[in-house]
Amino acid sequence: MSLLRELQYTLSQVSHAPLATGYVPGFQALREEGQQVLLEEIVIQDELSNALALVSKADSGLDAFAGRVSGAVDEHTSGPTRKQLRTALFKNKPLTRFRRPVLAGQLEAMADWADTLSRCGVPGLVALAPEAVPLVEAGRSAQQVRTTAQQRNRDFRDIGTRKQFIDKVNAARKEAYGGLAKLPFQNPLLPSDFADAFFYSEPPRDEEETIDQVKASIEDLEAQLLEQRTLLTQLEEEAAAEAQAEQERLAQSQEADQLEAQAQALFAQAAALRKRS
Repeated sequence: MSLLRELQYTLSQVSHAPLATGYVPGFQALREEGQQVLLEEIVIQDELSNALALVSKADSGLDAFAGRVSGAVDEHTSGPTRKQLRTALFKNKPLTRFRRPVLAGQLEAMADWADTLSRCGVPGLVALAPEAVPLVEAGRSAQQVRTTAQQRNRDFRDIGTRKQFIDKVNAARKEAYGGLAKLPFQNPLLPSDFADAFFYSEPPRDEEETIDQVKASIEDLEAQLLEQRTLLTQLEEEAAAEAQAEQERLAQSQEADQLEAQAQALFAQAAALRKRS
């Protein structure tokens, strides 16, 4: 937390200035309190990271299961049955779009999959039904952990320990600055900006160091940009492949429907011919 660095800077300055030593106890106490606030923030960030990992794992499980069920629907059903099942399970969304939310809407949509699959009457899908329950439960549990961690973090920052500490530091700074700013009026030997020296500001830049730092930053940013571009290309390729697979599935479904319609027409013609003979 940069605030601790600024507090330490002020504490060091007032500790070495005879006219400002009266502020040492207050800033020392704030420095120690800030360390405890930082430790609490680390714990909260760990909780957020843990929640993110749980959510990612649960979402991956749901995504994989949705893909298997989609494949099983296409493999074991056709015609109206296939349409009805895809509507009931995927809410008329392509698989790519259905799996896009991280838990959230996808988890809600899959909440009744165990019941839907177990009652659909298709053996290949009924066999998958028991797998839905633990996956949905894991999703709900991960989502609750994430919600709890996010709420604790918001409280910590907006109204809790961190917010209260920052308010306390700002009040101490204003009080100290006001007192120190009066000293030049009492002692003409002091510079008019005497109070400014006690509070952290960016140090003067060294030209050679700045050039090296900028070059290093540019190299880091270029590496990050390359990584993100590579990731974008991979995601676009995966999305295109899934879209193509979805189009092929729809085309096959339409072809199957047409063949079934033709078969029914042929059966009707054959029945009519039998009646005539």
